[in-house]
Amino acid sequence: MGLRSTRAVVSRTMRMSNSSKLVSLITEHYGLVKVVGKGARRPRSVFGSLEPITLIECIYYHRDIREIQTLSSAETIKPYSALKENLMLFAVASCMVEIAQTHTAEEDVSAGTFGLVVDSLDSLESSEGKGADKHLWRYMLRLLTAVGYQLALDSCVSCGKKLKGTSVFFSYADGGVLCSCTEPDNRYGFRVSAGSLMVMNSLLRATDAELPRLIIGKSQRAEVEQTLLNFLAYHSGSSKTPRSLTFLRRIEKDKNVPQRH
Repeated sequence: MGLRSTRAVVSRTMRMSNSSKLVSLITEHYGLVKVVGKGARRPRSVFGSLEPITLIECIYYHRDIREIQTLSSAETIKPYSALKENLMLFAVASCMVEIAQTHTAEEDVSAGTFGLVVDSLDSLESSEGKGADKHLWRYMLRLLTAVGYQLALDSCVSCGKKLKGTSVFFSYADGGVLCSCTEPDNRYGFRVSAGSLMVMNSLLRATDAELPRLIIGKSQRAEVEQTLLNFLAYHSGSSKTPRSLTFLRRIEKDKNVPQRH
């Protein structure tokens, strides 16, 4: 048994008993780690706030033969209170964390998700709600790079030529788009409009200041999101839409429904 110290983002919690919690952590040094916080549900818990979307500094007891480790201590570094007080921002932040957990391997010392999650949550909190969807899509694009999938959006992954035409085939297995030089055959993917491809390029490169100014049409919004979700699903092996994203879209739908008086 050895003690490990690391920063981490709390991604999920579950009740284990009247006093304890099972906590999933996206850590800075050890990938995805699951720990049990004994006494974490008590009002005066020594662990502070072990709630999702919280940046903490923690120490836990690690044993190779265990899938669930034992939490020794935890201190809150940043609670992201502004994100939790706004339902829309909370849903977007939850989606970021949920997707990161799906794509972070356990005990992966080279996992690149922690830094991206922290930077993205910081940016989202600073945005004060402006362009929240754009923050989510930019995060999804950058996550693909962080976990090792280098997207080819500027040129054909097969011949390297610049893309032409009103639409191109986005191949998930090839990690980018194919021009007319290659037939899609049985490749998994679908056609993406040139406009949506430009949007993804712009999102990937946009700074926090530039992000709110990006203009994205309604059809492009749906196409960009579906393209990224399908790509993530292809590499995770799960076709389920993130629950937090379903919740986010329900919030938006309810917000746009005229209220009866």
